[in-house]
Amino acid sequence: MISQFLRTFAIFRLALSFLVDYWRIRLIHRRMDGVRRKQAEERIYARCGIRFRRAALHLQGLIIKVGQFLSARSDVLPQSFIKELTQLQDAVPGEPFPAVKTLVELELGASLQAVFRNFEEQPLAAASLGQVHLAIGLDGELAAVKVMRPGIERLAEIDLSALNKVVWVLVRFTQFGKRMNLFGLYQEFRTMVGRELDYRLEAENLLRFKREFAADNRIVVPGLRSDLITRRVLVMEYIDGAKLTDQAKLTEWGISNEQLVATLLDAYFKQILVNGFVHVDPHPGNLLVLQDGRVCFLDFGMMAEISRSDIRLFAKLAGSALVRNYDGIVDAIDQLGFLQPNVNRDFLKKAIRFLLDRISGTRLERGDEMDSFIREFQDFLHDEPLILQARYMFLGRAIGMVTGLITGLHPAINWNDILVQRALPLLTAQLEENAEEGNGFNWRRPILDIARRLFGETGAAATDLVLTQAQELGMALLHLPGLFDGVLQKADRGDLTIRLELSEVLNRLDRQEHLIKQTIWLMLSIASGLLAFWLHLKQLHNESLAALGLTVVFAAVLAVNSLASRLMKRKQP
Repeated sequence: MISQFLRTFAIFRLALSFLVDYWRIRLIHRRMDGVRRKQAEERIYARCGIRFRRAALHLQGLIIKVGQFLSARSDVLPQSFIKELTQLQDAVPGEPFPAVKTLVELELGASLQAVFRNFEEQPLAAASLGQVHLAIGLDGELAAVKVMRPGIERLAEIDLSALNKVVWVLVRFTQFGKRMNLFGLYQEFRTMVGRELDYRLEAENLLRFKREFAADNRIVVPGLRSDLITRRVLVMEYIDGAKLTDQAKLTEWGISNEQLVATLLDAYFKQILVNGFVHVDPHPGNLLVLQDGRVCFLDFGMMAEISRSDIRLFAKLAGSALVRNYDGIVDAIDQLGFLQPNVNRDFLKKAIRFLLDRISGTRLERGDEMDSFIREFQDFLHDEPLILQARYMFLGRAIGMVTGLITGLHPAINWNDILVQRALPLLTAQLEENAEEGNGFNWRRPILDIARRLFGETGAAATDLVLTQAQELGMALLHLPGLFDGVLQKADRGDLTIRLELSEVLNRLDRQEHLIKQTIWLMLSIASGLLAFWLHLKQLHNESLAALGLTVVFAAVLAVNSLASRLMKRKQP
C-alpha cells in the first residue's frame, strides 16, 4: 500500500489534470465551433475517463466509489466520459482471503469453522468498501457474508482529506466549483461514507425497508442473522437471482420487461412520495430478479431520508407538472431551495414547458426557434440561477439510475402516462393526508371525491391545487384585520412611524385588490360547480346546465382577472 503522502499526491494530481482539461475545453469553445469543437471535446472527455478509471483501479478505496457515483450521472456528464467509468461497476478486485478470514474471525469472536460449515474464498461480488462471500451456516442454510475491506477505514480517512483539499482548490479557482456547491456535496458524500462504514446501520436500514414493503409481495428483502452482525461483518440470507439487465435469463424465465418496470416504478414512487426512505444505489448488481418475477433489493448502506415537508413539496411539484401549472412548479422548486432570489422566473417556466413537452412525447424539431431557445437556456444557466442542494445529491443519482434501468427495459415508455396512472393516485392521497394532519378534518375530501369521479385523478390533483391556493388566499385575508388592528393601536399610542413610498404602497393596494377579486371569483366558481353536480344527481338537468353555465362564466372572469394581474406585475418597475 502506498504511503499517505503519495496517495494524497496522486489524488491531487488527478484532480489537477481535470482542472487543466477544464481550461482546455474553455479554450476550445473560444477558438472552435461546429463539428470540430464537438470532436475536440469528445477526445478530451474520453481521455479524462480513461485517466480516472486507471487511477481508481490503482488507488482503490473511495476513488472507486467517486468514479461509480460519476458513472451514474449520464444526465449531467458527457457520454464519452461516462463510458469509461461504467467499467468500474464490475472491475473491482477482491481482497486476499487470508486478510478477509482474519477480519471475520476477529469480528465474530470465533473461527470460521465454528460459525460456518463452508466459506467460499472467492467473493461473489466486490465493491469499493466491502465484498460479499457465499457461505453455508451450521444449519445448512446458504448465507451471504458481507465483509468490510481490511484497512478501508484508514484509506477512507486519507481519501476524504485529499478530496477536501481538491474541493477547496476547485471552489477557490474555478467558476464550476462555486456553481456546483462542491463543499456541500463533499460534506454529504463524507456523511454517506461514514454511514456505510458501519454495517450495524445498514442492518437497521434493511429491517426498516423490509417493514415498509412487507405488504408488497413483489418486493423481496433478505433476512438477517441478528447474532452475526458487527460493524465490519453482516451475515444475511442468500438470495439467488438474475441481474435486472440479464435479458437472456429473464426471457428464459418468461418474465416480461413491462412487469419489472411496473414493480420498479411502484417501489420507487412509494419510497419517494410516501415513505420518504429511499434506496439510492440501484445499480444492476443491487437489484435481483427472482425466477417467479419478484424483485430483490440488496445493499442498504446508501439510503436517503426525505422529510415530510419535502415529501409534500415533491407532491406539489409532481402534481403541478401533471396539470401544467408552471407557477406551481416554480414555487415548489423555490421552496425546495433550488432558486436564487433574482432568478428569471418567466424563462424558467418556458424551460419547464419545453421539458414537459419532451416528457409527454411532443415532437420538437430542430430549427431557428429551437436553436434560439437553446442559446437562451445556456445564457440562463450562465447567470447561475440554480442552487445545487447537496442533500438531494444521492436522491438525484438514484432517480437517474432507475430512469436509465427502466428506459433500458422499456425504451418506448410514455412517462406522462406513467405519472398519471401510477404517481398521481399516491400524490392525491398524500395531499389529502397532509390536509387531515394539518386541520383535523379534511374539508377538501368531499370536493376531491367529486372531482375524481368526474375527471379522474388528474382532475382531483388540479382541484386540490386550486383549493390549496384558495385556502392560502383565505388565510392571508383572515390575517388582514389583525394587522390593521395592530396598526391602529400603534397610531393610538403615537408609536406609528410613516415613511411614504407611494409607488410601492399603491402597487401593493392594487395587488391586494386583485387578490380579493380572484378569491371571490374562485369561491363562486367552486360553489356553482358543486351546485351543478348536485342538481345533476337530483336529475334536475335544466337547472344543472344553468349552474354549469354560471361556473364557466365565473371561471372566465377569474382567468381574465388573473391575466390582468400578471400584466400589471410586468408593467411595474
